[in-house]
Amino acid sequence: MRLNDSTGFLAAMGFLLMGGMFFVSCHEELPPVIMTAEEKPLLDTFYIGPAPSAAVKKVLLFDVTGVRCNNCPKAAALAKTLAASNAGRIEVVALYPKTPMSLTYPWTGFDTMSTIEADLLATALGGITSLPLGAVDQVAYNGSKLLNTSDWGAAITAQLAKTSPFNLTIKSTWQSAEGRARVEVKATANAAVSGNYKWVMAITESGVKSKQSDQDAPGGVVDDYEHEHALRGVVGSTLGSDVNTTGVSAGYVREKHFYVIPKTKWVPANCDVVVWIYDAATKEVVQVEHVSLK
Repeated sequence: MRLNDSTGFLAAMGFLLMGGMFFVSCHEELPPVIMTAEEKPLLDTFYIGPAPSAAVKKVLLFDVTGVRCNNCPKAAALAKTLAASNAGRIEVVALYPKTPMSLTYPWTGFDTMSTIEADLLATALGGITSLPLGAVDQVAYNGSKLLNTSDWGAAITAQLAKTSPFNLTIKSTWQSAEGRARVEVKATANAAVSGNYKWVMAITESGVKSKQSDQDAPGGVVDDYEHEHALRGVVGSTLGSDVNTTGVSAGYVREKHFYVIPKTKWVPANCDVVVWIYDAATKEVVQVEHVSLK
């Protein structure tokens, strides 16, 4: 009898123990903690850092153009050739101003290429009475800042021989969930700088199909012409904001972060952020750089 009682007791204990094990094994585990780095704050600041070695100077070529200008496609082809033959040292920005209207008025039913920003930049270079025209680093060549295509190559060669007091870097991080890009721009003085310098932060787009006059096309017009490096807009002031306002030493850093939300008709993968720095007194561009928006 004692044996039977003992056996029953052990059986009962075994059942409880198994039940306890079952309870433990079915207990729901808490999800792991997922650590995510907080996004860096947007900056708009300046500070002093190490003085870097001077970066190679790049040259800005404005191609001032219009959709009703039948010689402008040849100018765009020349800009492409000049950029390709200078090992990535040429940044092209196509300005589609609103004047002269006979050469810039948009075609009905097609993308409007002209922008107020392009008009302001082109007008600041001088009076626009004909197209195509161009500007190289916003400096005068043969007495004018607005150049005929025949002067583009020589003006570029002269500017490529110069050095720049600023190194310029741009980083763009595409944020898919927000449909926007976070852009970080940094200018660093590689030598002591006197005077006031400004920078312009522009958005360009390539592969934009719209109607274009072209003297070499059948009928003189191309309905699906691909416009390259077209200025789409400017972040902040079209004519620039201050990099510095007084003389600074080598190692001076000006840094600015911002978001770019593309407009509906833009294709983000075809867009670039183009930033150039210029001397506020002479208007000469001393450095330019670009990065893909997406």
